[in-house]
Amino acid sequence: MKLERDDAKKVILENCRLKPSEVVTLDSAYGRILAKDVFSPVDIPDENKSAIDGFAFSHESVTQVPVKLKIVGETPAGSEKLRVRKGEAVFVMTGGVLPEGADSAVRVEDVEVKDGYVLIDSFVERGNLVNFKSSEISKGIRVIEKSVRLDERLVGLLAYVGVYRVEVFSKPKVGVFITGDEVLEPYEQFKPGYVRNSNLYIIKGVLSACGIDVHYLGRLKDDPDLMEKRIGEALQFFDVVITTGGISKGKYDFVKDVVEKIGVDIKIRSTNIRPGRPLIFGLYGESLFFGLPGYPSAMLVNVFEFLLPALRKMSGLREFENRYVDAIATESLRSRKGRVDFVRVNFEFKDGQFRVYSSGSQQTSNYLTAALCDGFAVIPEELEGVKEGDIVKVLPLKWRYCG
Repeated sequence: MKLERDDAKKVILENCRLKPSEVVTLDSAYGRILAKDVFSPVDIPDENKSAIDGFAFSHESVTQVPVKLKIVGETPAGSEKLRVRKGEAVFVMTGGVLPEGADSAVRVEDVEVKDGYVLIDSFVERGNLVNFKSSEISKGIRVIEKSVRLDERLVGLLAYVGVYRVEVFSKPKVGVFITGDEVLEPYEQFKPGYVRNSNLYIIKGVLSACGIDVHYLGRLKDDPDLMEKRIGEALQFFDVVITTGGISKGKYDFVKDVVEKIGVDIKIRSTNIRPGRPLIFGLYGESLFFGLPGYPSAMLVNVFEFLLPALRKMSGLREFENRYVDAIATESLRSRKGRVDFVRVNFEFKDGQFRVYSSGSQQTSNYLTAALCDGFAVIPEELEGVKEGDIVKVLPLKWRYCG
């Protein structure tokens, strides 16, 4: 059945099953999605600590300035506490624990040191240059919410609070077939009339950047019996099976009939988007099947619009939907009523606003402009094109798109 874009997205996302969780160490946590909230097991700072190299003392000692305080010791970072009384000061290093009785500090370069005394000649507020216990993080407070992707900063935060093992969602297992007798691998000798296998590298690049492992299952010749065997086996093992090509209405487009014969419950046969109208989506037990178009430009639109949000959701990511930005069209952009056009555009940022213009050819057969454009201007089905000066929603492709 042919579905409108929003209905197709709804059908796909409703059928995405969340993966179970597993425990990994920080070395393996990059790019993974948290399965549980993380709470700090410690206070940070764990004690009152100096923010600088300088002198710590009781504020009662500096109610009147200038004043001389006797230096009675020093506390390097990580050392045991000393004790300071009124009229005394202790030299502290950055991160050093404040002596008992101290609640304020001054930089060494802001004072004069002479004959075992430190001279303070300007007013100091209570708590000056002191990082008090738990002022940054209190023990038991939630530091990271579940369902977010652990980037380098968040993995660093886990290490910062002393969490080494963390529960994350397992990655979906994704298998990819490329169909068609006319397809050659990039390293094979070229033959007139053949095309290169670029689709695998597009899918693998997009999904790998989002922390999803992609398994290349090889090329499938236009042989229905072979397709049935290979795709059927893959659906038994992988969470998501993807094919590219062979889903239109041509003489050798066998994929739809083959997966129906296998027992895939097909929910979508096409959508109202361009490029990329042909799309097969179905269920086989708990596995998902995506039959994507063969033209790289059409496949790319489907990967970003339908496949990637589904895999984000299966991976446990809270914000799995695509993010669009508003931009001003600096020229007319063509589209047709009744379909959603994904127009290849380039960006400029001017006067505090994004502005977009066509990146060139919009032909489905042209992949060059799809590969080099900054994003897709998404023109809804109720519009007959976009005029210069109109606001249009744009799906950026060159920004971080994995959440």
